[in-house]
Order: sequence, then structure tokens, then C-alpha cells
Amino acid sequence: MRKSVLLFFSTALILAATFSFTVSGDPPDKGNKFIGAEKCKNCHEAKSKGSQYSTWKATKHAKAFETLASEEAKKMAKEKGIDNPQTSEKCLKCHQTGFGEPAERIGTGLDMKNGVQCESCHGPGGNHVKARMAGADEEEDEGKMADIPDGEIIKAPKDDTCKRCHNEESPSYKAFCYKHFKKEIRHFDPRRKRTDADVKAMECAGDCGVKHDK
Repeated sequence: MRKSVLLFFSTALILAATFSFTVSGDPPDKGNKFIGAEKCKNCHEAKSKGSQYSTWKATKHAKAFETLASEEAKKMAKEKGIDNPQTSEKCLKCHQTGFGEPAERIGTGLDMKNGVQCESCHGPGGNHVKARMAGADEEEDEGKMADIPDGEIIKAPKDDTCKRCHNEESPSYKAFCYKHFKKEIRHFDPRRKRTDADVKAMECAGDCGVKHDK
């Protein structure tokens, strides 16, 4: 009888856990942490790999937290009843990578003052770094590009990733075309070969209904 009861509760717990992961769409947390753009720089700054870090550094994303200290930001915040946008949850949730995440998910290398960093779009990079470091020697010797498995990192963020912050809740929101917006922050790795047709397919054909800023 006791074994039957234990088996029943064990099965129930397993089903409950499975159901929760299915509903949320998230896999079980395996200790993956946010590590910060400076850690990403170690592998994503070389010109031969696309200089992704420098490309990010030149974008508005890299200055997202700094922007909150501007007079314009303070004015918009005041209209929303916010005294200091650099300390307000309503602002920081979209102007800082990792904001609101539990402490155990924040690695020592993440400096939130660096604004919207790589992991806001690509997800926490702790597991990605571990996996790439483990195969670094082989990749270096063969001069090949790693075939990143699904689930290790978000390789190509979709428009719903952008819309978590670029939406009507933002006081500075302007309707935007996902393809046009993505082109502004594009950081291709030249080792992954793309034809002209591939690149053209990624760009807006002018039928999005949004007036693009020049």
C-alpha cells in the first residue's frame, strides 16, 4: 500500500513538472547564467569572425542605460510619474540585460550599466561559453565554424523578441519594420556563407506599411 502511494505521488510530480515546462515553453533551468557582453567579446570581436562586439558597441542598444539619464528620458519619465528612469523597474526591464532575473542567474561578468547587451536577444550565454570552450581546440585546428545546436543559445532572434520591449508600453515607441530594424544591428559571421539572394530575402521589400527612417 505504501509503495503504491509513493508511486502515485512520484508519477504526479513528474507529470506536473512536464506539464509546467510544456505550458511555459521553457526547458528546465540547468544553471545557465547571463555573463555580459565583455565575456562575449572574447570570441566575438575578431574581424575574421565578423567583429560582432564592435558592431553592438556602436548601436543604441549599448547606450540604453546611459540614455535613461538624458533630459529627454527624464521628461518622458516624469510624464509617466517616474522620478528617476535609471532606477525605475518600468524602464530598466528594457534598458538593462538581466534586470529582474534571480541572483543565481547573474554571472559575475554582467555589468548592467552596459545596457541592452547580446543576451537580451540571444539569451543567457553561460552554457554557450562552456560548450564552445570545450570544443575550441578542435575548431581552431580545423579552421571551421562551430555548428551550434539548438537550445545552446538563440542563434537568430525572431520579431517577438524585439516586441518584448519595442511595443506600445514604451513612451518612445514608434512603429517599426522588423527586417529594417534588424538590418541596423546586423552582425553577420563571414564564415557562414550567404548568397546575395539570401541577404536580399532578409531585407524589407517595402511592403511592410512602415515609414523607415533614413
